[in-house]
Amino acid sequence: VCSARVDIRSGDLYWLALTPTPPLRSSSAHPLTPVLHLSCSRTHVLCRDGTGCVAQEYLCDGEKDCADGSDEDGCAQLCNTPGQPAPCQSHEYPCGPGSCLNASLVCNGRQDCADGSDEGGNCSVPCQRSCTHLCYPSPQGPRCWCGPGYRLAEDGLSCMDIDECTERGKGACSQTCLNAPGSYSCGCLPGYLLEPDGHVCKLTGPEPKLLVAVQSEVLSYGLRSGHEEVVLATDKDRVVFSLDYDLVERKVFWMDLATESIRWQDLNLGKKGTLVKGVRSDCIAVDWLGRNLYWTDGAAGQVLATRLGAAWQGIPEYTVVMDGDLDQPHSLVLQPLAGLMYWSEVGSHARLMEASMDGSRRHVLLAQGLGWPTALALDFPTQRIFWLDEKLGSVGSAYLDGSSVKVLKLRWVRSPFAAAVCEGQLYWSERKTWSVQQVDKASGKNRTVLLKRHGQPHGLQVPTWGAPNRTNGCAKSNGGCAQLCLPNP
Repeated sequence: VCSARVDIRSGDLYWLALTPTPPLRSSSAHPLTPVLHLSCSRTHVLCRDGTGCVAQEYLCDGEKDCADGSDEDGCAQLCNTPGQPAPCQSHEYPCGPGSCLNASLVCNGRQDCADGSDEGGNCSVPCQRSCTHLCYPSPQGPRCWCGPGYRLAEDGLSCMDIDECTERGKGACSQTCLNAPGSYSCGCLPGYLLEPDGHVCKLTGPEPKLLVAVQSEVLSYGLRSGHEEVVLATDKDRVVFSLDYDLVERKVFWMDLATESIRWQDLNLGKKGTLVKGVRSDCIAVDWLGRNLYWTDGAAGQVLATRLGAAWQGIPEYTVVMDGDLDQPHSLVLQPLAGLMYWSEVGSHARLMEASMDGSRRHVLLAQGLGWPTALALDFPTQRIFWLDEKLGSVGSAYLDGSSVKVLKLRWVRSPFAAAVCEGQLYWSERKTWSVQQVDKASGKNRTVLLKRHGQPHGLQVPTWGAPNRTNGCAKSNGGCAQLCLPNP
């Protein structure tokens, strides 16, 4: 006897099977004991006790994610170096499962391994091998050893450099990685400073702040201090929906659903204005370099744009950048320095798309494993795009060429609206729980609720004040155009 159901948000199938078990001696025992069996997605692994699923990235990460701890069992026996059990490196001697000893302590007349396996045997046989680095005696006879950062080659004599930047991927450095013989070093992009740990890059300058639209207000939240303040307030009957900011003039732009208009406010001077009226959009995005503002119209299946300097004078001044073959475009993000834009489509066939900012060279970035990717964010230092999927309850990311796709199923992703990435964290607004949350962008762990207000949060951005001194064809004299100039890389 069994019953089954499908979780419509995650797409996972769960079923309850009544498994016959031997009757207990007590006369009140029932001969059938309900056992819940879970079916995990392909990116997750079932815990041994069958009570949960964990992401593959969580296996052997030093933290127990399964209730029974089975995601950390047997990790010491996993191999990452040919011919040697992990975690021992080429300059270490294995003292049994999960224990390693520096090669210089082997056969020194003193038992350093708990089981004494580092002494005796053929320790007295002299080293006469032509080793590239060092030759040490061992109970198994003379062996060649390599220094840290090297791996013993298949010939058993020579040593090969380990490219930590390739083998450890983005885990080696948070931004740039430079391999060197026997070592590697991390670097940071302009505007960032390397932390004392030598791996993580942090923004320099003023404290990074999160701008969050909550009902009729826009809040500023200090990502280091936790300081909150209201930087923009509209009429109580209005809702600040999607928002973005202009790095150059430090203006906040937002979609006002009540008046079907895109409005702006100068954060320094407090000046306000209306950019365009008669529009409805789930997402707006500012091109601070080309001086344009883009927005999606899901109902019409369009992406549109207007000049940042436009002023409403009763006549709409905007252009349709893309029209046709767009299946309910939703979230939109821009990469002004590259002249590219990315958007999600949440129609009958969900997908992530890329195009030049003039609408040309449109192509599919990702079309598999998506449900409703309702929130997008770009991580410029790592050149990755992140998305939160409302239907699958997951966080995904990929390089901007669509490769190296990574998906983490997180139960607290329920109704994401907007997302942003800053340093090592992913931030997003949750409409159902009226909160703004954060997780580690790489692992999906260390979830924290930053803000929780009486009202739904919508638009969300992390302004990185101080625009790079760059330009493009539209930045100077509007590219020679009389009206709208759209960049083409």
